Amino acid sequence: MRFLVLFAAVVWCAPLAAAPVPKGAEQKPLYFPTAVGAKWVYETSDGELETAVVSAVEKGEDGSLTVSRAGADGTRVAYTKTVVSVHGLRRDDNANAKSGWLLKTNVKAGDAWDSPDGKRTVYGPEEVKVPAGTFTALRVEWEQFGASYTSWYAPGVGEVKRVRKLDDTETVVRALKSFRPADK
Repeated sequence: MRFLVLFAAVVWCAPLAAAPVPKGAEQKPLYFPTAVGAKWVYETSDGELETAVVSAVEKGEDGSLTVSRAGADGTRVAYTKTVVSVHGLRRDDNANAKSGWLLKTNVKAGDAWDSPDGKRTVYGPEEVKVPAGTFTALRVEWEQFGASYTSWYAPGVGEVKRVRKLDDTETVVRALKSFRPADK
């Protein structure tokens, strides 16, 4: 009889035991590629193609990664360096812009933060369609130079779309045409 009571207690309590968490399941995704060779091709508002490739990755003391980009032909691209971590994406000081968070991932939808180019607010995740396909992305809104901007960032890819609204005219500044992760 004691055996049946013990067996019943074990069976009844078994569902309360937590299953082991798979290794890496608790890690947040990185919202930018972090391997040399990853390649973006964007369509710009003037119909041109902008191509960039991850050219170098340096590990910081805090575990962040500084990802450098170059044009596919070796030319310089805007926002050459992006600091990537589980906390989001930030830009280091460079010739084009001051240092600041482009995307924060350790906040909830609707949270905002100050950045050198204005207050930024994050929303989502939500689906966004671009020529490269449909991505589940975080949306970031901010204002700069009298215009409002919206960017969508997808895990492992980075910015997939940017829209500018000025005087009730909305322009797609850039939309991802293709993305190729680095070869393994």
